[in-house]
Amino acid sequence: MIAKRTRKRVPESAIGYRTEKRLVRGVQALALALVLLVVLFPIYWMILTGIKPKSELYLPDPLLYTLHPTWDNARSLFSRTPFLTQLRNSLAVSTVTTSVTIVVGALAGYSVSRLRYPGRDFFASAIFFVYLIPGILTLIPLYVFMSQLHLLNSLYALMLAYLGGTVPFAIWVLKGYFTTIPYEMEDAALVDGCTRLQALYRVILPLAAPGLVACAIFAYTLSWNEYLLAMLFNNTKDLWTLPVGLAGLVYGDVFLWGEIMIGAFLMSIPVLVLYVLAQRYVVTGLTAGAVKG
Repeated sequence: MIAKRTRKRVPESAIGYRTEKRLVRGVQALALALVLLVVLFPIYWMILTGIKPKSELYLPDPLLYTLHPTWDNARSLFSRTPFLTQLRNSLAVSTVTTSVTIVVGALAGYSVSRLRYPGRDFFASAIFFVYLIPGILTLIPLYVFMSQLHLLNSLYALMLAYLGGTVPFAIWVLKGYFTTIPYEMEDAALVDGCTRLQALYRVILPLAAPGLVACAIFAYTLSWNEYLLAMLFNNTKDLWTLPVGLAGLVYGDVFLWGEIMIGAFLMSIPVLVLYVLAQRYVVTGLTAGAVKG
């Protein structure tokens, strides 16, 4: 006799659990789609406005698409404005600011977190309070200071001014990160004959890579996007950075939207690439030292 196969009955609780799990996944996918729509729509709008012909830019009812894409706005941006010069200025200011921030922040953060000397706690507290000072309150003192140093109308003024905001942040973040690294690893390097600087370079900094990347991206983003100081310190178009240069495309009540949007999109690419490549380092670095232990 052939035995009859009996279909195993699935409990109703398991069916309900699977249904609930699918429902949760569907809601999560819908929420993710909405977030992506909100995040990506400004980028889409910049690109769309940048490739629209002039006849479609000032319509009473703007369209969400174009049937006549053109590169006239991009050609106008590169030929009629010093965009490439301003791009070079932004790259120079951001690169120098980020490099100095990482070097000074790493040395000072290591000093505050690992060394013991008189006034260390006061120095750490002073750095924290300096970072809390609103930047708008420092505009007039900074302007007077740069004027006395004869640094106005130069990129050095921007580099020096931006360091006042990025260095305290880097010191405070790296102080917390260095504290989480076991002292025994550094002691082993010192026993093997390394100096303090060698131990910092060969042992501490490689382990603190997420914190260093987070501070570098913060410094680069701040100096790349800053507008007020760049406009205040430099009055020459050839010394403007990209934020000031794009704002300069507004002439009275005339907005060159095509050039502004294509320029804004090109300006956003370096920062977007940095965040995509170093996203996990940013999250790890900014939360370092948040938990004591």
